[in-house]
Amino acid sequence: MSTDGTFAAIVAASFLLFLSGIVAFFGTRLFWIILPIWGFFFGLAIGGQGVQALFGDGFLSTAFSWIVAFFLGLLFALLSYLFWYVAVALVGGYLGYGIVVGFFGLIGVDLGSLVWILGVAVGIAFAVLTMVLNIQKWVVLIGTSLLGAAGVVGTFLVLFNQLTPQQLADHPVKVVTDAGFGWAVLIVVIAVLATAFQSMTTQAWQVARYNRWTEYTTPSTDAS
Repeated sequence: MSTDGTFAAIVAASFLLFLSGIVAFFGTRLFWIILPIWGFFFGLAIGGQGVQALFGDGFLSTAFSWIVAFFLGLLFALLSYLFWYVAVALVGGYLGYGIVVGFFGLIGVDLGSLVWILGVAVGIAFAVLTMVLNIQKWVVLIGTSLLGAAGVVGTFLVLFNQLTPQQLADHPVKVVTDAGFGWAVLIVVIAVLATAFQSMTTQAWQVARYNRWTEYTTPSTDAS
């Protein structure tokens, strides 16, 4: 790799590490920025993996998979931006989906249609429970802590050429564990520390809920 390429990689990695750290330790306070971004990448992942599971294509390896993934990403991002409840439900859904897909990937089961459908079903169940049990704040808190921790460790793995960004997006739990059990432990340690920090610093802080659709579509009552 050239000197310029090495410098660019270091700058990009430093930015990703900083961004992942912000998400991990301050994600709850920055939910209004993070949730639409999270929605986009969740839609991208579930769309790309859906095409992979149902049609046997590689993850984001065809134009069709990119179209489906990008469309779902934009849809989830838009809904997350407009509706607080949808945004948080998607975070809960992502956690449920990620647990299923990550577990099967960890034990060496490829992402097939059955695993994908089971992941979607569990994700829907997690989304519903998030709202029914009124644990939205905790879902955002734990979700951002895990996402940020995974981003920190994943950046190091990509930087050290132990895996590619596509491998990390395809089966993050499996590839991190395959890279070495210590990396998986590091994710857990960072996530626990981030969760504890966010919990302590947001005890008296209330998450503002929004419905931007109503705000944008309701005629203003201000005098002109």
